[in-house]
Amino acid sequence: MGANRFEGPAEEPPKPGCGFSRLLVLKILLGQLIVVFATMPMLLHHQHSIGKGASTPSNPLLRPPPSSRQMGKRATLETAQLKAGDTVYNFAFEDEHTSNVTLPEDIGAAGRALLLSALEERPVWDKEGLDYQYEKERCSKYFSWENQQKNRTDYKARRRRRVFLGSLIADDSWHAIGAIAMEVYGIYTAAVFVESNRTQTGTPRKLRFEQGSTAHNILVERNLFGPDTRIILDQFSFEGKVHGKGLIREQMQRSRIIELWKEAGMTEHDVGVITDADETPTRDFLRAVQSCDFPQLDPELQNCAKAKVIVASMVFEGSPECMTTTRKWMHPDLILGKCIDGIGDARYSLKDSQRQSRLAWRQKRFTAKFNYSGWPKEMKTFPLWNAADFRRDQAGHTIIFEDVDYLPFRMGHTGYHFHNYFKTTEQLRHKYQTYGHPVENATQLGVGEIHPDLDLMVDCVLGRSYDNNKHKTLSARLEEFEGRIPIAYGIEGYTMARHLEL
Repeated sequence: MGANRFEGPAEEPPKPGCGFSRLLVLKILLGQLIVVFATMPMLLHHQHSIGKGASTPSNPLLRPPPSSRQMGKRATLETAQLKAGDTVYNFAFEDEHTSNVTLPEDIGAAGRALLLSALEERPVWDKEGLDYQYEKERCSKYFSWENQQKNRTDYKARRRRRVFLGSLIADDSWHAIGAIAMEVYGIYTAAVFVESNRTQTGTPRKLRFEQGSTAHNILVERNLFGPDTRIILDQFSFEGKVHGKGLIREQMQRSRIIELWKEAGMTEHDVGVITDADETPTRDFLRAVQSCDFPQLDPELQNCAKAKVIVASMVFEGSPECMTTTRKWMHPDLILGKCIDGIGDARYSLKDSQRQSRLAWRQKRFTAKFNYSGWPKEMKTFPLWNAADFRRDQAGHTIIFEDVDYLPFRMGHTGYHFHNYFKTTEQLRHKYQTYGHPVENATQLGVGEIHPDLDLMVDCVLGRSYDNNKHKTLSARLEEFEGRIPIAYGIEGYTMARHLEL
């Protein structure tokens, strides 16, 4: 197992269900052999890779416990069948703690296994007791690359910062939402989700997370993100004319996030994380954000000129087994409360006339890229960042990497992007036709023709050569990758089950 992946403690919790029959054991072994042969084309079409990761936590209290739910084991609740070509795969999963939860009907065997694990009642294993030596080692791994050198952080036995999540949410897959929830379980003080009745291009859509719905119950009412994390769902509706392109409507929705953060008690000393519902920082990096002495997150040192901290995310295209190795996605984004418009000192807020339009991003003369030429020179604190500034490149940012030894420049990922995780091709086409940067004829094109990212996903899922693609995916099974992977992808059998569903 890779050195940079969390491992479970030596003693695992007892698993429900006992007494395997000989026939069942033979079926499981046969199923595992079938999976191996089914993945051979993918292995043969890809190059072999990838080296070692970073150090494994030595303190077992800081490692997440292994999930008691495993695909391919005897089921106490139900068994699901997955068909790939003429081959039928049997996956079973247990349900000890969540039998009273109604799950969506259309998420498949892999999706059900993931959500059942995410909804399992459990303590936050790394909540109590900061281990000084481990935190010091953790902090030393994270660095920014500036002025041709690595700038590392340190740990000085501080209290953990509070961190607040804010995200738009729409038709995002439960595969992405569930994986994110498992990654950040118990860390966020509050998580705000904003759902709109229209897409970014103004196309009407049916609200998915309405009160009383199965989706609302799972997202808001079931402690999906942790026993003490407050979930705030805001359903945004605007029927007026939007001046500007679809991204203006998006920024209108994002502005609600900061308003709701303030209602939830965010202060200048807290940290805000704005994401889409398919992105997340890694758990280890979020814990580093809470405890390490990043100057960007210190109210005494931060003057808001370079307030934004960018997460360098590993990209998974549609499947856990389609990890892109030739690029990183530069989101989510983090900013100290002191520098957030609506949380920090209002004296440093920009006027609407100093932005592209109301709620939009700032004009160039108020950015680091243009040396804040429009900002009074006597001001020692620079303009506060609104929700649009969070997501837009204003040059006032710092990218944080994790030091790893399997990349030439050791710039490892600090987040995950679960890209294009949709149940059907119809949902994919709808996304590309009606959301940001729309493809007008997406409904008439083949999936691989809509966008190069989708072409890469199709080639990966079908085990085809990616020689003609701009990017490449991992050359072997994900389980052979020795770097940090999402906690959810440790559920035995899940990654291949999701892959085969595609």
